[in-house]
Amino acid sequence: MGHTHAVCGMAVGAVALPLVPHDRMAGQLAWVACCGGMALLPDLDHHSSTVTRMWGPLSRALGVVVCWLGRGHRGGTHDFVVAPLFWALLVFLAGLNQWTLMAVLALAVGLALRACHFVIPGQYEKSWPINLLVSAGAGWWLVRNGAAADASWLPFAAMVGVLVHIGADALTVGSIPKPFSWLDGRPNRMGSGPLTTGRWYEHVLALAMVVVTFAGLYAHVPRVTALVDRISGSVATTIGAAGPVGTRAAAPEVW
Repeated sequence: MGHTHAVCGMAVGAVALPLVPHDRMAGQLAWVACCGGMALLPDLDHHSSTVTRMWGPLSRALGVVVCWLGRGHRGGTHDFVVAPLFWALLVFLAGLNQWTLMAVLALAVGLALRACHFVIPGQYEKSWPINLLVSAGAGWWLVRNGAAADASWLPFAAMVGVLVHIGADALTVGSIPKPFSWLDGRPNRMGSGPLTTGRWYEHVLALAMVVVTFAGLYAHVPRVTALVDRISGSVATTIGAAGPVGTRAAAPEVW
């Protein structure tokens, strides 16, 4: 469900853009990217998940620590009370310094890129250095272009992403743990959900969330709106100049 979690987080982030205190495109795109990327954080508790394989040995080492803290897969990382607050606090502390903020933004971008694996093709084990370089560059660009001007929104992006992930997992057969029941290593589940991962409807949902994301960006980011309008206007002009399809110029009359 990696790609589904990511696009759902980005869709919610794009729809919630009017609530974000940021009017620069870099900050707005950082918000959407963080909501999508942070929606993968709870799966750091699984050794073969999308997020733990994202940056090779670096992300695997982080996954070991998170799995130990959360007492296994779908333990504390999927507690809808503890997990959002934990990640929000961690991200808040990281946002106090420019370099750690850059690292958090790079992590969020890397997660979103890895979930949308068609952006960087290839096997995880071989393509992770490319993801790391692109993510680091994106984090640097976002900070240089205003994302660090006011990072007060960053913990909220973490909370939104994590809650989107937990909400989606609550609808699956594996479900999520009841709050604090995972502390002894034997979480008490909240009940089996109606959905199973990997089914056809998951891909339909992911596609729908991609559409919602682009619609939110178009509606709330002026520069994206202007770019789309310019492209659509150019296409319409080109089609109009070509004339109706299938018609031919009238042959000159012969007297």
